[in-house]
Amino acid sequence: MIDLRNDLPLFYDFYIVAKENSFSLAAVKNNISQPNLSRNVKTLESKLKLILLIRTNKGITLTNDGVSLYNKLDKIFGNFEINNLFLSEGIISGELRVGVKSGVVGNELIKALNEYNEKYPNVKIKVIFETSKLNEMLNSHEIDLLIDYMPFITDFETEDLKKVVLSKSKTCFACSKEFYKKIKNEIKTIEDINKFNLIIPFNSNLNFSLLELTTNLGIDLKPVMELSDPSFIAKLVSNSNYIGYFKVEEAKEHNLAVIKIDKELPLCNVGMIYYENSLNITTKKFIDLFKK
Repeated sequence: MIDLRNDLPLFYDFYIVAKENSFSLAAVKNNISQPNLSRNVKTLESKLKLILLIRTNKGITLTNDGVSLYNKLDKIFGNFEINNLFLSEGIISGELRVGVKSGVVGNELIKALNEYNEKYPNVKIKVIFETSKLNEMLNSHEIDLLIDYMPFITDFETEDLKKVVLSKSKTCFACSKEFYKKIKNEIKTIEDINKFNLIIPFNSNLNFSLLELTTNLGIDLKPVMELSDPSFIAKLVSNSNYIGYFKVEEAKEHNLAVIKIDKELPLCNVGMIYYENSLNITTKKFIDLFKK
């Protein structure tokens, strides 16, 4: 037996699943766990004594009863945006899950996270740093968005995968100031870099842009090491005769000498990557804030 005072959430959960044609998308967009959605839809079917949808490997298919109920509920729930109603009341809760590639963290991200936490204190913020599975986690919606170097390359390209450039930084080769005094007259070109021990970022779109440039120039750059952590590269370089590849601000932050060469090096573009059709309200608000 249906009691609308208690069972209205069951109808709404069925509505959002039917609207998205997917349990997983409905769960992501509305900050609800997928098992709870599935359980609530089954409970509603049991109370109505109807089969409302059929689950398949490709998603769901509404039955005739499901289509009829959805059309009726759309006249009710479709007249207003639930998320905007919550916003007007200052109520946003849930979880924001951000993946961040190593070396990408900057003042802009820290400022955005602090501001977001102050504005939406009921949202739990989860930041996942460098892992080889961040791309897969974005694709499987285990994280809501990814902060990474651009261009962003993935095997999971779809029409709703959005890539927004947030900042552009100059890059450079750098070494310790003591070492630079010894070699500054020996380095005039990118090709001269090969005379010395070079360390570049490992498996990063930052080094992808550098290697693309050198390949186009017919230069076979030969680094002796590739490391994933820019701070570790800076520590190695500052205490040795290595040359590293950095963002200019990273080199200055670690008191390294920027090596002057005859070619302009690629810009380091940092961007935000997300699936537009899977955004929930907590993620939308963070994106809007970060874009400022």
